[in-house]
Amino acid sequence: MKRKNIVILGAGNTADELIPILDNLQKNKKFKINAIIDDDKKFYNKSVKGIPIEIGLENAIKKKNSLFVFGIGSYNNKNNRKKILDKTSLDLDKFPNIIDSTAKIESNVELGYGNIIYPYSIICSGTKLKNFCLITHLNILAHDVSVGSFSILGSRTSILNNACIGKEVFIGANVLISENISVGDYSTIIMSSVVFNNVKKNQTMFGNPAKLIKNG
Repeated sequence: MKRKNIVILGAGNTADELIPILDNLQKNKKFKINAIIDDDKKFYNKSVKGIPIEIGLENAIKKKNSLFVFGIGSYNNKNNRKKILDKTSLDLDKFPNIIDSTAKIESNVELGYGNIIYPYSIICSGTKLKNFCLITHLNILAHDVSVGSFSILGSRTSILNNACIGKEVFIGANVLISENISVGDYSTIIMSSVVFNNVKKNQTMFGNPAKLIKNG
């Protein structure tokens, strides 16, 4: 099987975390990391773990016969991936799902495009991830959970049965979301929170039990 060239979009800390996952897939002859592209000129003529950084995200579409993955996922730039996708003019099918070999994906799981699943996470039966979800280390998504596009889950987070997470949601580390809970689009759940009640669109929640600390 011929390895696919893969290009990382973004040269920040998430790219640093992603490279070992891609290296492992590279050993299995699935991908070959070809380049990193970023818009920040501070990265000019630099590299990450020996991978050259190129400047100009609009040039991604010129990378023929390549697939792409976002190396972006921190709280500070959580809403940038959609803007970057639009800037690159790349089609969704250019973004494979990147799944670490230690992650467990049960049967009947639906994955869209460009999702990244870090080591030791578990995605249970019936769960649906739309596009560009970032599921970091040691997450558990119980059965029949849904997660909207561009949402980010911090490490050691658990989302219980039938919960529905909207699009562009940021969930910090060590969060527990109870079963049958809905979390609205663009909302934020701060680290170590326990969510027992529905969260509306654009709300920020914190605590055990989680309480509203910011609206909009």
